[in-house]
Amino acid sequence: MRLGCRNARASVVENSTGVSIEWKQLGPSRPNLLPGGAEVSARVTIRAAPDGRSVIFTAQLRNHSALPVPQILFPDLAGLRPFHGAAQTELRFGGAVVKPFERPPQPEHTAPFYARRPWTEYPPNGYQHPNTLRWIDLGSLRGGLSLFQKRWGTDYPPKIMTLRPETDPSSLRLAWEHSTAVRPGETWESGEFWLTPHAGGWAKGIEVYRQYVEQVSVKRELPVHVRDGVGFQTIWMIEALEPDPARAAFRYADLPRVARDAKEHGIDELVLWGWSDPFTLPQKHLPQLGSREELLTAVRRCRELGVNVAPFVSIQTVLNRDAERYHVPPGTSSYTYHSELIPTFNPYYMKIIDGAWVDSDNPVWLQDAWTAMSEWIDAGAPSLSYDQFSSKSAPGQKPAMVAMTERLRARARAVDPQSTFSGESITPGSLERDGGVLDYTWNWADYNDSGPALNLLRYPRLNCNVQDSPLVVKQCFSDGLYLNLLAKKPGQANGSALISEVPPVARALKQAAARRRQFLEYFTKGTFLGNSALLEPAPAFVRSHLLGGRLLLIVLNDQGSPQAVPLHVDLGMWFPALRPYRVKLYDGEGRLTATFHGAERFWSAATPKLEPLDLAFFEIEME
Repeated sequence: MRLGCRNARASVVENSTGVSIEWKQLGPSRPNLLPGGAEVSARVTIRAAPDGRSVIFTAQLRNHSALPVPQILFPDLAGLRPFHGAAQTELRFGGAVVKPFERPPQPEHTAPFYARRPWTEYPPNGYQHPNTLRWIDLGSLRGGLSLFQKRWGTDYPPKIMTLRPETDPSSLRLAWEHSTAVRPGETWESGEFWLTPHAGGWAKGIEVYRQYVEQVSVKRELPVHVRDGVGFQTIWMIEALEPDPARAAFRYADLPRVARDAKEHGIDELVLWGWSDPFTLPQKHLPQLGSREELLTAVRRCRELGVNVAPFVSIQTVLNRDAERYHVPPGTSSYTYHSELIPTFNPYYMKIIDGAWVDSDNPVWLQDAWTAMSEWIDAGAPSLSYDQFSSKSAPGQKPAMVAMTERLRARARAVDPQSTFSGESITPGSLERDGGVLDYTWNWADYNDSGPALNLLRYPRLNCNVQDSPLVVKQCFSDGLYLNLLAKKPGQANGSALISEVPPVARALKQAAARRRQFLEYFTKGTFLGNSALLEPAPAFVRSHLLGGRLLLIVLNDQGSPQAVPLHVDLGMWFPALRPYRVKLYDGEGRLTATFHGAERFWSAATPKLEPLDLAFFEIEME
């Protein structure tokens, strides 16, 4: 069962920087758990960090028993409290925020499965999932605790688990689970976990982690239109297995028309779904959409119109008929979709495109993928978007998918220096590695508060999918997410319409694109603070970007009635050398409507009355 500190004797050694706690034999939870005389020993070291604001925790476990140790919990923090009340205390992950104290640990008056399942688990995963970075923050706008693991770019990030004991539901246990088995005779090292107490919101706590990430992450430049743009558009040209050209939403010859419409709304990147046979290598065009030459001509014409075209390729899963070539067993992965099928997605009787997963380090698959992608690059389509970008790797090695894509990028840049590579980032810890080769993500990501990831990463740009919501357009713009426009016609698939055919989205997008151009440096060179600039929550959607001696506050009325939104900011937290400053107020159309001057540390103001979905901007600049 379990070994732990209970029933074990510890020795504590102090030194000038901290303490070490050693257990020569971890105590078993029941008799005869280990063979006689066998030991599993551990040491935890706690020391002051050189930054003067953090504490470093490390652990070592030595398995001298005859059995593997399958699970380690470290750090394992118990007794955490909702120190700003249950409604305001938040647990922030890289890709989401939860309020762990807001509801009872167990719904009242229920009789679930006889053994309660009290743990909430947040497994490591790719973008669009909560635990997408090795970092968390527990706190509120008044302050909190940030904690991260100093192992950027390595495999096997830990799962994070929370528990509110029935015996003390106002407390929280927060544990990091390492599930890599420690075999007999092996030693496990945790690496450094840095704990940083902080005043203010999560963006103050993440500062230490960001300094570390800036030292170890890949440095490169994005294609200019991806760096500066508000988003991209995805079209689904024809449903899978549809042979009738008349049933296509778009044919190859339609691409320039789509590009003109996109450009009018500030979009200069176009991703093509349904342009080829999925799950096959090589990737062949669909003759029902036109000829190969028509496709390449359309791609070239779109580029002349100022819109880059990136075909979407689904090649990590291969059809079962090709499984033997890659020495993998036939699989049941199926992404069959057609509006005439019942049910519409993956009916049990449709097996024609069932396929098998191929690991990205498969040498035969790597060669086939290289050949297929190189063919299209050389033909004049040098950008691509990957379905299922798997950056799995062996310990100490660069992921094979990343290495191949680096080579493909070099080839594509020779054809077009502003060509793009994007993909569905799916591997646990993938954002630590995929940014080296992906310019933006194509994930099934609705709007979610991914502020910490945006604070840390300039590439890949993180996408947010938009179908018909002007609110989502403006939220994504305010955060700096890369909008993925999936306009649709009624009764048809996502990506079946022009942007102009969804007027509420079209209007919001034009406004967002114009304001991004107006305040561009805040998005491309500044640091995203989310709502952390505020001293207390505002009754609206408020985001901020810090750039040197300037702070941009974006206020979006996301409520259903008009309101003037009050704001309270501690400027001394973000400008240590506080000087007199000037405040400019802009309306949603970017017009300067007022200018103020101030010198006080605690700045308060209110927007004019904003109608629902209206925007206002405060620009605060040290003089």
